[in-house]
This record gives sequence, structure tokens and C-alpha cells, in this order.
Amino acid sequence: MVVRGKTPRGSAKPTLENLQGLGAARLARLVLSQAEADPIFARAARMELAAKDDSGALAHEIDKRLKTIRRSRGFVEWDKVRPLAQELDQLRTSIAGPLAETAPSQAIDLMRLFLSLAAPVFERADDSSGILGNVFRQGGEDLGTLWCHAAATDPQILASDILALIESDGYGVFDELPDAASPALGREGRAALRRLVLDKQASLTGLERRRFDYAVGWLLPKLADLDDDVDAYIATVDPDRRNALLNAKVAERLIAHGRAEEALGWIDAPVEHDHNARELADLKLRALVALGRKEAAQAQRKAIFDRWLDAQALRDWLKALPDFEDFDAEQRALDAALAHEPATSALAFLIDWPDLGRAGRLVRERLDRLEARAYDVLRPSAETLAHSDPGAATLLYRRLVGRVLERASSKYYPYAARDFIAAAKLGPRIVDEPGIVSHASWVEELRKAHGRKVGFWSQVSV
Repeated sequence: MVVRGKTPRGSAKPTLENLQGLGAARLARLVLSQAEADPIFARAARMELAAKDDSGALAHEIDKRLKTIRRSRGFVEWDKVRPLAQELDQLRTSIAGPLAETAPSQAIDLMRLFLSLAAPVFERADDSSGILGNVFRQGGEDLGTLWCHAAATDPQILASDILALIESDGYGVFDELPDAASPALGREGRAALRRLVLDKQASLTGLERRRFDYAVGWLLPKLADLDDDVDAYIATVDPDRRNALLNAKVAERLIAHGRAEEALGWIDAPVEHDHNARELADLKLRALVALGRKEAAQAQRKAIFDRWLDAQALRDWLKALPDFEDFDAEQRALDAALAHEPATSALAFLIDWPDLGRAGRLVRERLDRLEARAYDVLRPSAETLAHSDPGAATLLYRRLVGRVLERASSKYYPYAARDFIAAAKLGPRIVDEPGIVSHASWVEELRKAHGRKVGFWSQVSV
């Protein structure tokens, strides 16, 4: 007999320690048995055996398998993508691990061969899951690391190699390469790479230039960041294509370099679309604090709270007020929160602050303004209010139930049933609550409106 909660005798979970206790012979039989049933495991075992012999044998095994995969032409069905990704990852780790330890130059050559498989593999496989892309992107990063650990390479040659790889990359395989290869490039190599990109840009026009910028243009700000050169970063921003996102990126770097006054110019620059207003507002506050402009910083904190109900901004604003002014100021701010739009955000703020009294008022006064599909706000709010304000909690539970039934969202019926039960438990505590009908009356109304939704009613007992 198996006792619930205990591990049956003989079913110990495999760990490194207890597997080692099996002994070499028994483990070898297990490995051999698995290798006979699993081709990918068998190839991994061969790699381990080759690595044990010498780096030449391992390199030969890897090279042979990579070339076999490159010659393959058949389409990889969706259920074969994961096994292919697992094998490719095994090959990658064999190159970056044991082979790199004994033969770094061979590891670099084979990693480049491995990465050359990306385009043909993507062309014949459905990588909607992104698993293949992750393996090849890691390989691109590994190549940069291998360059750093190998014998010193001419920075000019390395810069040229990196540009060629990135320029021919249509799948983002080498997105992490510049960061990983940066120590190998050094400042000289990064400068060489920057010159190569700029020279190529200058030699191109029209569609060719746009294609090059799309594929390689991101290298220039990346190199500027690697050199921690904010002016080089600013030089990459096209004055005719400035936007709020670019302005924020520049401002963030200027603030980090102690140039907050310049940062304000970028933050306050007019733009056509302000899609990241919150980020710019936070950066402006950081700049004002860095410049020691206390009154302006206070005004900015209040502006952030007023627009986004940011609790930390409010706390910081109250903390900086003169003594004895903070209480009245807090009450005015919380009254403003009570009327804030959207009402759902206001409820979330008041619950978290916490001000459960105003939260209850908001529920009663603005119930129809609360987004009934905001389960992540309404349900926790109801749970929080249940003890101190059962009436408000009941209204929230009822709104959640009603919305699910109105939409006939059968997959959400189990959640609605739990909310119904929660509301029922609160029923005895709202009998004298003005403006809130009894639980029995509410159920009767639900029956009239949604009596045919048996999928829901079968989950509750009334």
C-alpha cells in the first residue's frame, strides 16, 4: 500500500549523488539502453566520448554532424522542431564548452559553421515558438565569447568580420554579438567597426541605404554605449526623425553622465506622438532632483501622481512638504484619487494605499465605471474590503458575476461561481445596507436574466 504524501520505497528521485552510487557498469548499461532508443541522446553520448579522447575527434564529430544538417532539405514539421533545437543546442554547447577548452581556434571555426546553419534551418522549419531562434542567438553570443578567450586577433579584421556577419543576418542571430565580442574588439576595434559602418552608409543611397540602416544601423548606438560615449550616441540620432522614445534614451544617458540640464532639453522637446509620457515624466523628475531644483521637483512629483496615481510619487511629495502640512495635503490628494479616471485605476490605488473608506465610497458611487473584466483589480479589492465593508465587497462580486453571465463566457463560469459563493457568504452582513438589495433578491434577478445558462447554475447552489 502506498501512503499518501510519502515516496514509495524504491522510487527515489534521481540525483547526482545517488546515481553515482549505482556504479559505472550499471550507469553504462542505462546510457547504452537510452542511446539505442533516442538518436539525439546517442549523438550526445558520442560527443562525450569524443571529447574524452581528444579535441580532434570531437571536432570531427561536430563538423560531420553540422554538415549533415546543412545538407538536409526536408521541411521540419512542428513536432520535430523541438528535437532539432535540442540537438543543435547540444552541438553548440559542445563547441562552446569542451572543444573551446582544448582547441579554441577550432571552436571558433565550428561555431561559425554552426551559425551558418541558421538561414537554411529557418527556411525549412516553423519556428513560431522561437526555440530555434534562441539556440542560434545564444550561438552568436558564444562566438563573441570565444573570440575574447582565443589568441589576440587583429581588431581591424575582427571588426570587419563582425560587420559582415551582422549585415548578412536576417534573423537576429547576431544581436548579442557586439556586447559579447566587445572585450576582444577593445576601443580600437570598436572605433574601426564604427568607421566601417559610417563609410558603408556614406557609399549607399536610396533603397540600398535604407536596407543597410535597417540591418546594421543599430550598431552605432550600441557601440556608443559600449564606449560609454553619450555624445557618440547623440550623433546617431537623426534630427529629422526624433521622437519621444529617442529623446528619453538620450536624456537617460545624459542624466547618468551628470548632464541633467541638457537632458531637460531633450525631455521637453516637442514631439508629434508622446507614447512614453510616463518615462519622460520620471526622467524629468530625476533631472530636476540632480539639479537641486526642489520646488520644480515637488511640482513634478505632484504632476506624476495627478496623472498616473503613482503611490511612490505621492509619498515623496508628502515627505518633502513642510511640517504639519502633509495630513491635509494627503486628504486632498486622496479626494482627487476618488474622482480619478479611469475608476478602476483609482480603486486599485485606494486599496493599495490603503484607504478602504474611500475605496468603499468609490465602489458605491462609481460602480458602473469599474471595468468588470479587470478581474485582477476587482476580485482582490473585494477580498480586501470583505471584512471592513461587506457592502462594497458584495457589489464588486456581483459586478464580476454579472459581466461573465452577460457575455455568456462559459469558460469563466467556474470563476463566476466562486464570486457568487463569496457574495452569498456576505449576504447576512448586508441586510441593513441601504441601496443594496438582499442576496435572495439579487439571485432572483439573475435567474430572470440568465436562467438558461445552466453551465453556471449547475456550479452554484441556491
